Amino acid sequence: MKNENLCGDPVANVVKELFDIDYLFPYQRLVVGNILEAAEAAGIPFRQDGGAAEDPSSQSDRASTGRQIVILPTGAGKSLCFQLPAMMFEGATLVVYPTLALMADQERRLAERGIKPALLRGGQSAEERRATEERLEAGESRFILATPEALLSERRLEALATLGIVHVVVDEAHCVSEWGESFRPSYLEVRRIVEATGAPLVTAFTATASSLVLEKIERYVFGNDGAHKIIGNPDRSNISYATRGCIVRDIAVRDLLLANEAPAIVFCSSRPGVEKLARYLRNALGTNEIRFYHAGLEREERTEVEKWFFSSENGILVSTCAYGMGVDKPNIRTAIHRDCPPSVESYLQESGRAGRDGAFSRAFLLWGAGDEEALQRARTESDRRRQSRLLAFARDAVHCRREALLSLLNYEGDHSAPESECCDVCSSRSSPDLREQDPVLNFFRKNRRAYKLDEASGALAEAIGRAQKQDWTSRDARNAINYLLKIGKLKELKRFPWKDRLDVFLQCPTVSL
Repeated sequence: MKNENLCGDPVANVVKELFDIDYLFPYQRLVVGNILEAAEAAGIPFRQDGGAAEDPSSQSDRASTGRQIVILPTGAGKSLCFQLPAMMFEGATLVVYPTLALMADQERRLAERGIKPALLRGGQSAEERRATEERLEAGESRFILATPEALLSERRLEALATLGIVHVVVDEAHCVSEWGESFRPSYLEVRRIVEATGAPLVTAFTATASSLVLEKIERYVFGNDGAHKIIGNPDRSNISYATRGCIVRDIAVRDLLLANEAPAIVFCSSRPGVEKLARYLRNALGTNEIRFYHAGLEREERTEVEKWFFSSENGILVSTCAYGMGVDKPNIRTAIHRDCPPSVESYLQESGRAGRDGAFSRAFLLWGAGDEEALQRARTESDRRRQSRLLAFARDAVHCRREALLSLLNYEGDHSAPESECCDVCSSRSSPDLREQDPVLNFFRKNRRAYKLDEASGALAEAIGRAQKQDWTSRDARNAINYLLKIGKLKELKRFPWKDRLDVFLQCPTVSL
């Protein structure tokens, strides 16, 4: 679709001159058209003559599309859907982001087009706050980028009404549900922010949302006013999905990185885990092209890592979810989840960092030892159920990964990935077993009743290192033994003369969470 068919010549000019884009995808055209038409119906002044498409519907119908929930897959160009209208309005566009990394990425992309947004976030000095507020009061910024926490003071809420905001955008809106009801209660008050601005246009964007998450976005962002929904196909046909069962996760990550293409991103659930894994990988892979990223870094450190990774052709970034949403490095070829994320929405958002340029990419999700403990750490019963569903998906070695993910989102459309590149199940590479299970059990089959637990760790680590060429420590070996004991693959004998010695449990039970 060429741009002259979008929303009139002014839009085509903005698209080409500011974004150097010759066309919009159909869903982009629909979202942008709805925003511009609703703006015209609300009497919002445009910076250029015209700007809204001719529309046969009534004014009330046009106004209703000014309140939208937009679900488009990662890499589908959601940011352009609000950047483009913002360049045409006289008023400001407020964009609410969940993470500082996402704000920094948006600031960088706008700066590349000669646009300096105003930032409202925690940790700003008094001078930075004053300078930002002066720019906003003078109408010098078309974009205001903010976290919800930075907007919810009474003083800031009162100020929002004076800034001429015409469009409020809630990016990564699934966080309203996933984070708001656990550790980010500010997300449950997004509606207060919307009301304080008085903006006639409100759009919530996300790449993935189940029907339950959609309901909560509608409740906490739009209240009783409801919202028009645009739901695109969430499938990323250029990403091949796979899961791997493992006990020694760091070595499993190392082996995946050795076997797959860089640049790569590895997600961990905690800040200490991110730093520890990055150190291990630097030593194990013999490269300094590995860095870590999390929200606990100083702003200057985060900025430096972001710039490094964005320009790197073979870098590996180990990160928490702080880098998992909306940060647009186009050529990430491999995404690995060392730890299970809290929901299918989170998993698709984070694995969707791969292949944003449309080229073939891979996503791996590890499962196994530690999953039960992760479930126990879930903040709410709802969080526990969501994570349990994703773990069940990971352990299933029978059903197509892509179809399973789309089913978890209640999406009923077809996917278009070729079978050979769809997932590990479709290409017959999946396994219901832990990757360490056979070598460990083979060791104990050859050494039945020969070792007690304390004695076995060193001998097993040495044997694995020799046979599998894996640098196991005694601690790795002990963790593997303990987990196989826990799930009933090994047993500790209780009677003389073999008391406390280890043996293979010949009829291993099936284990489920």
